[in-house]
Amino acid sequence: MGSTMNCLINILFCIIITTNLRVIQTNLVEQCSNINELRLSDLKSISKSIIPELDGKGKGEAGKIGIIGGSVEYTGAPYFAAISALRAGADLVYVITTENAAPIIKAYSPDLIVYPFLNSNSASKLNYILSKMDVIVLGPGLGREDEAIHLAHEIMQTCKSLKKAMVIDADGLFAVYQNISILKDYPSPGVILTPNKREASRLMQAVQAKNLSWYEYWGNNVSVLAKGEYDTFLSSVGAVKWSSNEGGSSRRAGGQGDILSGSLGTFFNWALKTNYFCTKGKIIPFSHSVAAYSAARLTRSCNSRAYKIYGRSMIASDMLKEIHKAFEEQFL
Repeated sequence: MGSTMNCLINILFCIIITTNLRVIQTNLVEQCSNINELRLSDLKSISKSIIPELDGKGKGEAGKIGIIGGSVEYTGAPYFAAISALRAGADLVYVITTENAAPIIKAYSPDLIVYPFLNSNSASKLNYILSKMDVIVLGPGLGREDEAIHLAHEIMQTCKSLKKAMVIDADGLFAVYQNISILKDYPSPGVILTPNKREASRLMQAVQAKNLSWYEYWGNNVSVLAKGEYDTFLSSVGAVKWSSNEGGSSRRAGGQGDILSGSLGTFFNWALKTNYFCTKGKIIPFSHSVAAYSAARLTRSCNSRAYKIYGRSMIASDMLKEIHKAFEEQFL
């Protein structure tokens, strides 16, 4: 009798959980389909819905993220981006970097897979690696040498032909500035650009020379997360725009942008794989918006938590230590 009762209780519990999940899913579908203006309160609830369950998953199902960047001068930036993508919840993170930078980045963490193929002689190997990735993050520590910019352009073209989701940051944005039309009409699932104020101004000037609205120039599948005192999401689909200064501090440590771009790679993949984003014609911009909000929210939370401990002496490495608690606080 006792075992029968326990079985009935378990069945009833499963029914309740399933019903609750259906209600949550229905509410999210309604939020998605009825959006005229995306509110921060909507984003807070929807961002939690993109976090994948851990049970029953195989390695790689929560994301394979490729970080492309680094040079002999800049090894910290790709590391910050890669370890942030991993700690945010991606299963596998690959760093594609130069031959000189690879041993240094490998020494930072054994958890990262590091390929020394960022050169003009390894195009076939690089293309094969890109084909395996869910999201490509291009730019951290890439540098602005002619060869680096040329490689960045080739990678953008390859990702465009492979229809790969991309996050472009730092020196990757400088490469876009050098060839502003390279992302024009990028296919789904699209690109999220993450410029700071100076980088946004540079892109704006380049696009406005063509007498077009700068963040709409590339089409519906390219969005912009403009970083600053306020993080502002810009898209040609007006309903998914938002601006927020929630969290964070006045301390802007070098490497914070890399933490954002790396974690954005992970959230971007999750948002694209979530079935709740249902609005016809808005599915990609909506996913971009939720992913960008999630990454900005996590980064600002890490910043504010680390600042409370270290104050003005806070550095990006201190923010990395807060990813776990910040993630639980914001999304679980």
